[in-house]
Amino acid sequence: MIKLLIDGSEVHLAADISLEFYDRNPFFTSEGQHTLDIDISLADPVNAVVYNAMHRIDVTRRPQNRQAILYCEKGVIIKGTEIILEINERSAKIQIVSGNSEFNYLVGGDRYLRDLDLGDAGTITAETARRSLYSHYPEFDYVCTPVVAKAKIANGIGNELRSSSTIYNEVNEVAKATTVNLKSDTTICPQPYLVAIVTRVLKALGYTIAYDAIAANVELSRLILVHGYKTTKYNKMVENWTVSDFISEVENLCGVCFVVDNMAKSVEIQTVRDYYKSAAVEHIKQNDIIGDINKQYDQDPPDNLVYHNVAYKFPSTDIYKFYALDPDFEKRITYESCMPVADNMDKYCKLYNVWYQIFGGDTDLFNTSDNKPPQAVRSAYHSMVAYNDNTKRPNPDLTYIGLPLEFPFIVRSVEGTGVKDGVSYCTRLTMINQFGPRVDDTTSDKMELRLVPVENVFSHLHDYYWYPMPICENGDGDVGTETDEDAGKGIAERLYNSTSEAAAKDNMYVGFYMGVSKFECNGETKDDKYPVVPVTINSRLQMVSRPSGQPSLGYKYWELQRVMYVNADGNYDLSINSTTGMYVTHWQIPQELDLTTVYTIRFRSLQRRDARHIFNISGRKFYCQQLKYDVVGGRLSDIIEGTFYPLK
Repeated sequence: MIKLLIDGSEVHLAADISLEFYDRNPFFTSEGQHTLDIDISLADPVNAVVYNAMHRIDVTRRPQNRQAILYCEKGVIIKGTEIILEINERSAKIQIVSGNSEFNYLVGGDRYLRDLDLGDAGTITAETARRSLYSHYPEFDYVCTPVVAKAKIANGIGNELRSSSTIYNEVNEVAKATTVNLKSDTTICPQPYLVAIVTRVLKALGYTIAYDAIAANVELSRLILVHGYKTTKYNKMVENWTVSDFISEVENLCGVCFVVDNMAKSVEIQTVRDYYKSAAVEHIKQNDIIGDINKQYDQDPPDNLVYHNVAYKFPSTDIYKFYALDPDFEKRITYESCMPVADNMDKYCKLYNVWYQIFGGDTDLFNTSDNKPPQAVRSAYHSMVAYNDNTKRPNPDLTYIGLPLEFPFIVRSVEGTGVKDGVSYCTRLTMINQFGPRVDDTTSDKMELRLVPVENVFSHLHDYYWYPMPICENGDGDVGTETDEDAGKGIAERLYNSTSEAAAKDNMYVGFYMGVSKFECNGETKDDKYPVVPVTINSRLQMVSRPSGQPSLGYKYWELQRVMYVNADGNYDLSINSTTGMYVTHWQIPQELDLTTVYTIRFRSLQRRDARHIFNISGRKFYCQQLKYDVVGGRLSDIIEGTFYPLK
């Protein structure tokens, strides 16, 4: 017979009770185990005591978060949390949630990150801040890496900072420095590791972590949440999202799922890609199958699993507009492929091939007598043309190695096209759509990510200091980017905007903290003139644009930008579509799984089955979406109904 305990007290169920119980797989859904409604008679005096005469008009308090155990002679059916749905003079109606369903209920829609006690980083001395720069999680839950609280872009174009920009955790920029120290008067602003915040949130909810795939991953464990809040309290370093929204955003960005063990009150954070690597196999024989097998074709896959149409939900700032283009706007662009004509690494990194394509192959235009951009550049600026420089070199004997330039370039500005306050903008190229969306026109499914890549800008160049830093879009006071005006009709002109959007509380911003180095990139070796610096990036592929005035130092007008690829082992790349980006590295599911066909199979089993296992049913393998159990006439039926996806 079926029996029920609520906080250790027995509740009498009807002898002929019937109910349904679901065991859902967190690989496919955030739900876990739960019952449907259970009716409890309050005419029974034992039950009336358990439910504290709640039906009376003078009783307003509802018991919450009581432990419930539903069991039978075969063992525990479900152990979790009771949810009281309805009550009157005659009966109470409850549900029992367990595993991921219990976790979802406990975090609920009304629990906010800033309401949780996530702890405090404590007093951070200059030495502690310095040590954090040379460490990583779990030695430190934060890092005091430089972040730009107020970015003032040199001449309003490009991404090199003016020296008057406001930087938190600012380092002493000493020529040929071999160690890093923070300035004595800088604002200390610890940047928490994403994995540390996840751990602290789960701990605050009463859960331990049995396994953490984010912490175990070399790239994901380096992600920090970039902010400008002057605090050491971890719950103030993050935006005040609901806990459930935060967990969902972490799952979507990192390609993981949270698997809850209600018995141990623990959570396993598993990657979607590796979820089934060590899964056990449940065997179902042909003669145990009951009735017909139902197949449904052309079904929509689970939204949280497939990443059909996925995009970062960027705020509208001048930098982000170039990071990701609207798909409809992008379709209006014409793309040209560049000839691989650069004969050394320096030219290649200064985008010689792109300029060559813009000039129509006229090499004389690289060295105009007045060092001014020719009409071809101005025409490209006003056009809807972008340039791809990803053609492999035909000559394998050349010694330099090309960078993975997987994204197109446009003319961002032309000298004299945006004069403001007596400043004449110089000629620049810029990369577009590096963090653009993944588009699948075969489906209307969409996913927007609110954990988004940071904007990278470069430090003001002096004494060989020239390294990327992230901008704080969220923080105390006036944060973000200060920019200049423009106008026009080409790609750059249509994207560029004179003012950045105010700090966007709808987003949190992530970047990879790479540690202290000389910011070494492919194709270059930095000697002792170069100091060591703390490096935070959104991708190994970086591009920097210099301010005007460089021709007086011997540079040509076309040499004012440079692409570089950071030396590192790993796919440190928050772009969605690149060959080392998030889709390929963390989101793409194994191709052998058919998510468009759904099987419903009823089978007989004298034992409980686990929806998280691989099922071998009559010689064919399946992943299980859910299992449905029935209690009929007060007894647990041995017939289970499963919903499955076939392996190809």
